[in-house]
Amino acid sequence: MLVKEGQLYCGEHAAADPDNKDRIPCPNDPKHTVKLSELEVHLRERCNSRLIEDPWIVKDLNAINGEVASFACIDRRPSKEELISLVERLEKLESIDQLPTCSQLSCPLVDARLEQQTDLGPLQRKHLVQLGSIIGHLTASELLTNDPSASVFELGAGKAHLAYWMSKVAPLAHFLLVDRSGSRNKYDKYAIRENPDLVMTRLRCSIEHLDLSKVDALQGQSSLLAVQKHFCGSATDAGIRCLWNGVNRGLDLTGFVLVPCCHHKMRYAEYVGCAHLQKFGFDNEVDFSALRHISSWSTCGMEEEQPQENTDSQSEPKKAKIEDPTEENTKELPWSRPYRAFIGRRAKLLLEEGRAEHLRQLGYEVEMLEYVNSKISPENLLLLGKKKKD
Repeated sequence: MLVKEGQLYCGEHAAADPDNKDRIPCPNDPKHTVKLSELEVHLRERCNSRLIEDPWIVKDLNAINGEVASFACIDRRPSKEELISLVERLEKLESIDQLPTCSQLSCPLVDARLEQQTDLGPLQRKHLVQLGSIIGHLTASELLTNDPSASVFELGAGKAHLAYWMSKVAPLAHFLLVDRSGSRNKYDKYAIRENPDLVMTRLRCSIEHLDLSKVDALQGQSSLLAVQKHFCGSATDAGIRCLWNGVNRGLDLTGFVLVPCCHHKMRYAEYVGCAHLQKFGFDNEVDFSALRHISSWSTCGMEEEQPQENTDSQSEPKKAKIEDPTEENTKELPWSRPYRAFIGRRAKLLLEEGRAEHLRQLGYEVEMLEYVNSKISPENLLLLGKKKKD
C-alpha cells in the first residue's frame, strides 16, 4: 500500500501513527488493522479471522487462554541465570538423546517427481523429500489406506501440498482439509482437476474452535487418520486437544501423524506435556520459558560452526571455557555454539516427548521419529500414533 501525501504510514499501518484516530488493530486478529468506521461490517462479513456460525464451531474449545494466533508474544523471557541453571539440569538427561528413532522413508510417486523434474530448486526438493517420508511412514504403518470408507483430515493444511500427494497414494479415500485462512494456488484444486472423482473438501476454521465430532464429512467412516505438519508452537497443542475432544465426543480416531515445529513459540498454559516435564523437575513456568528458549538453539545453524581449536570434531560437543567475569563479554552465555546446538536439541526432544507421553495416556501407541535428516530440515521430529488394540 502506498503512503498518502502528508502521512507517515500506509493505510494498513496507520494505527502506528501517534496522531491516528481512524484505524485500529482488528479485535479478531491484531496482525491486521481496520478503519474504525468500517469495524462493524469488517467483523461481521470481511474479517478472515471471524468466527463463522457453523455447527462445528465452538469458541476456544481446544485452547486454554484463547486463540493461539492472536498472541503477539510468548509468556516470558528467561534470565541468563535461569538459562544456566536449566542447562546444568539438561546435561544430566542423557537418556533423552536415545528417544528418537532415525527413519527417513520415501514414497515412490514423490521420488518419481524428484527424478523427472530436474529444474526443482533445493528448497522445493527438500520439501518433497519431507512429504515423501511422511507418506512413507503413513503407508508403512497402514494408516493411509486406499479405501472409500477411509477419511484423512489435515489440520493446518495451508496449500494442501501434503494432501495432494496423499491423494495420489490413496485416491479412493476421503480428504478433509482444515485451515484458518485462505490460501492462493491451493494444491487441492490441482488434485481435483487431475482426478475429478476425488473426494476432497476444505473447511475454513481456526483449530482452537473446531469440534471434529460435528463435522459431517468424518462421520460413518471405518478409518480416520489425522495429519498435522509444521503447526507452529502452541498450535500443535491446540491440535492435540482438538483430536482428543473429538475422540471424547464420539470420534473414532484410528491414528495420527504430527510434525511439530517452532518450539520457541510454545506457551506454558497451552502445553499438554507439563505432567511429563514434572517427572524431571521442570515443574513451573520459569523452567518452561528457559526450556523453550534453549530449544531454539538446535534450529538456528549453531551446529554448523567449525569446532574450536583443540576440540575433537568426532566427539560429543563440549562446553567452551567459561569466561572471566571481569572481561567485557560477560553478557555472553558460557558455552560454545556447537554445544548450545547440542543441548538445544536435548530440550526440543524433551518437550516433544512430553507431548508423546500425553498422547499415550489418551490410549494411543506413540513413537517419536526423526523422519528426515537434519540437513533436510532441523525441524525433523514426527509423532506417529496408532489406537491401541483391545
